[in-house]
Amino acid sequence: MIDQKMDQKTKSKLQTIEANLVEHRFPPQLVIENTSACDQQCIHCSHKELIRPKRHMNRSLHDKIVEEIGRESPETEIWPTFYGEALVMGEEIWDRINYASNVGCNNIVLNSNGGLLHRQNHIDQILKSPLKRFIISVDGFTKETYEKIRFRGKHSRTYSGIEALLDEKARRGQTYPLITCQYSLLEENEHEVEAFREYWNSRGAQVKVRPKLEWTATGSIRSNRTEHNPDFRIACPWGNNTMAIHQDGSVVACAVDYEGKVNVGNLKDITIVEAWSRLKKVLRDPHRKHCWSDIPDLCKGCNDWQTAGAEYEKSNIPGSRPFWYDVEKTDFKIAVVKA
Repeated sequence: MIDQKMDQKTKSKLQTIEANLVEHRFPPQLVIENTSACDQQCIHCSHKELIRPKRHMNRSLHDKIVEEIGRESPETEIWPTFYGEALVMGEEIWDRINYASNVGCNNIVLNSNGGLLHRQNHIDQILKSPLKRFIISVDGFTKETYEKIRFRGKHSRTYSGIEALLDEKARRGQTYPLITCQYSLLEENEHEVEAFREYWNSRGAQVKVRPKLEWTATGSIRSNRTEHNPDFRIACPWGNNTMAIHQDGSVVACAVDYEGKVNVGNLKDITIVEAWSRLKKVLRDPHRKHCWSDIPDLCKGCNDWQTAGAEYEKSNIPGSRPFWYDVEKTDFKIAVVKA
C-alpha cells in the first residue's frame, strides 16, 4: 500500500476548512444510530469487526432525541443512520423519520447501501418522506468491482433499485429528496470513477466522490490516501460539527468512533445540550486550540480528518449540501492516486 503524502494544495484545503470552524450552541449535524445492523460486509468498512451489539435503537429513546432537536434546533442536519443500514428496519424507519419531521425536524438526510430498495415499498416511502437528501453508497461501477468491494451486495439488485427510484422520482416530477450516488475511492475502484459519474449523472442522480475512511484506524482498515505520520494536523471538522449517538444512547466522539471508545454520557439520562457541552470540553476545545496532547487517545491515532472536503457537484437547490459546505471554499477535486 502506498502511504500518500500530503502536498501543499491538500494542506491548504484542510487549513481553509479549519479556518471556518466555529463553536455551535447545538450540534449542527447529528447522527442517530437507529440501527447498528447491516445487510452487507464491505472491504472498506469496520462494521464487520464490530464487537458491540447489532441492534435497533429503542423507539422511546429515538423520540426523546428528535423531540429535543425539534424544540432546540429544527435546522440541525439529522442522519437517522450512519454505521448501520436503515432499510433493514423496514416500515419502522419511515415511521421514525416521519415522526421526527412532525415534531419540527426540518433537515433529514438518510444514507443507505441501496441493496434493499426493491423490498417493503421502500421506493415509495423514500419519495413520500420528508427527506432532503437520500445518499446511496455504491462504490463500484462494474459487477466485478462492486461485488468485490460490497460483500453480500448484488450489483444487479442495487443498480436496478437505484434506477427504479430515479425513474419514479422523475415520473412524479419531484425535487426532493435529492438522490446522491456516493463513491468512496479505493485502490480497487479508482479506475471506474469517471464511468460511474457519467452513468449516474445521465440517470438524474448527483454524484459525490469521497476518500476512503480508516474508521479511526482502530481496526484493520487502512487507506492509501492517508498520510500516517503527517507533519501537521487540523482540528477535526467531524468532531467540531457533529454529534454521534449509538443505538444504546451513548454519545461518542464522532460517527467513525464505531466501538464508542470515547463516551461522554447517555441520552437516556442527559439532554443533547448537556452531551454537547461535555463533548466541547473533551473534544472540541483541545482540537481547536491545537492542544494535541489533550485530545482523546482515539483522536491521536486517527487520520480521518484528512478526508474532509469531499467532492460535490455544483447545485443551487436548497438543502443539497451539508450546512458547512461553501463551494467557493471547499470545491476541491479528489485526485486519483497513481501507483
